[in-house]
Amino acid sequence: MKANFPVIGQRTMLVSARQLVHPDNNSTSILVLFDDVTDRRREEVQNNILLTETRHRMKNILAMVRALANTTSVEDRSGAEYRDAFLGRFEAVIDAENLALDGNDEADLSSLVEQAMKPAASGQVRVNPGPAIRLKRSQVVPMSLILHELVVNAMKYGALSLPDGVVQLSWSVSPEHEKRVLNLAWREMNGPPVSLPTRSGFGSQLITHSAASLGGMAELNFDPAGLTVDVTAPLD
Repeated sequence: MKANFPVIGQRTMLVSARQLVHPDNNSTSILVLFDDVTDRRREEVQNNILLTETRHRMKNILAMVRALANTTSVEDRSGAEYRDAFLGRFEAVIDAENLALDGNDEADLSSLVEQAMKPAASGQVRVNPGPAIRLKRSQVVPMSLILHELVVNAMKYGALSLPDGVVQLSWSVSPEHEKRVLNLAWREMNGPPVSLPTRSGFGSQLITHSAASLGGMAELNFDPAGLTVDVTAPLD
């Protein structure tokens, strides 16, 4: 039962009773025991919440892994190439999940950018940070996958594949219909000549779908001078 006490406030009590039996008489006395289980019950509730949240997150991660495995292209790839592509995307998901957990279900965009740019050579990526932005947990993984695909593509085929190649990354926030909108810009320069792809690869599709998961959109421009990508997503 729950009861309010004058000094200690509301407590949860476990009440039990037993009859007192004496060998030399027929006593009808009853012993009533009050056990304060407030802290125990509170801990049980917290553990149940944690377990439910853990199951929910594991379910989401496994669903994401399955989607990555099913959609990572196998065409014109060796087993090792498929493995590397899949594991790269999987690690991006795990790193994003860790950032969300460290930040109490949120993650700073600049931290996400810093993490994604680690594979690139020093000096080839020029980040012009905008305002501090806290991404919600639902936005962390899609944004991480977008950044991962941009970096991997640039290292394989774009500006980061050449010593003199440069990537500029910047972001800003603009109001739109009383809501804040994130504008993230990716610009590649001094890389190999870019041509319009004959078909939409999984990387491009992943960027587009991830932007849609953010509630926004991604515009890819295959300019001969260098790939440009503009991602917009609502923040509120």
